Amino acid sequence: MKPALLLILAIATSSVSLFAEESRPLVGAIRWDAWYSDKGPVKEVERSLGPPKYHFRLPWFARLQGGDKVSINGDSEAIMQQELDYAATAGLDYWAFLDYGPGSDMTHAFNRFLAAADKRGLRFCFIEEGASIDGRGPKDWPRVIEHFKNPHYLRVLDGRPLLCVFARPKKYGREVFDQLRQLTVAAGMPEPYLVLMGWNPAEEREKLGFDAVSEYAAVGTGYSPKPVAYEQLVSKHVAQELWQKWEHDRTPCITFATAGWDTRPRQERPPSWCRWIKAEPDLTPPEQQKPLRDAVTAKPEQIAKHVLEAVHWTRSHRDLNPANCVLIYGWNENDEGGWLIPTLGDDGKPDDSRIQALGKVLRSH
Repeated sequence: MKPALLLILAIATSSVSLFAEESRPLVGAIRWDAWYSDKGPVKEVERSLGPPKYHFRLPWFARLQGGDKVSINGDSEAIMQQELDYAATAGLDYWAFLDYGPGSDMTHAFNRFLAAADKRGLRFCFIEEGASIDGRGPKDWPRVIEHFKNPHYLRVLDGRPLLCVFARPKKYGREVFDQLRQLTVAAGMPEPYLVLMGWNPAEEREKLGFDAVSEYAAVGTGYSPKPVAYEQLVSKHVAQELWQKWEHDRTPCITFATAGWDTRPRQERPPSWCRWIKAEPDLTPPEQQKPLRDAVTAKPEQIAKHVLEAVHWTRSHRDLNPANCVLIYGWNENDEGGWLIPTLGDDGKPDDSRIQALGKVLRSH
């Protein structure tokens, strides 16, 4: 072979290799879908976000009812299509849906997603909760595996369906996940790529035979009327306590990023599932309340900068994150403090500033 041709082949090969190394990680966001019904959990989160000082957090399809009353129900084909458009504009590749199973009010948005004719290229994966696995048991695996077969289900590393588990089950151990692996392979797919979320998941990962760890949320000082500033949340509770620790301990991971943590609406008006919280109501009359935006509330450019740092961290730690994924808390945890979904602007129109800021950095990297 002529030297010139050898040189061309070498350049082409190196270019392909460089492109593979520099390809942007898949970036997704967690969905907690309590905003898509007229009953059940949505009535409680309407109450938590009812005070006018929290109205800037409302999903863009919410409606003000006067005083401290709001209505939130996004269960429509048109709203899901608009959400898909927003997610595509933000540069997201997938949504991670909390899986509540058939018949739950929390699954309406997921069903709308499945039915959407144009998913704008978005894929999906599931987050199973340990308590739900305890309740439904391994008899539920065939249903989950049917979703693995969906062409829109997120697969990594040559076709492995990615499945997250938040907080290990108490009733079951490794055997229930071994059964999931066996059933998935028997269905003609590679083993699922299992990711453990929760508090100190690295300690449980190997016991359960999981492939990697991640987090659901960075909580700072936890449920508190005095949450930490966003900059401290990302610099200390994400970069130091997660990324640096994973690097030091050589822990396989899915890179976690966050849009915030601020549970003050739930501190004032706790939902029923937050039984440990003692209500601390604000007695300020609704007409005198001002939007509670402070250093805890992430600015759009802060979120974009943090997610870009997560992308860079993932690129430089592919040995720890072979799945090449970033997962953001969250798409729509509005009352708990982490959201990307456009909110109800002061002018009554969607405020998509977080979407635009994130899309600007993800589409250019």
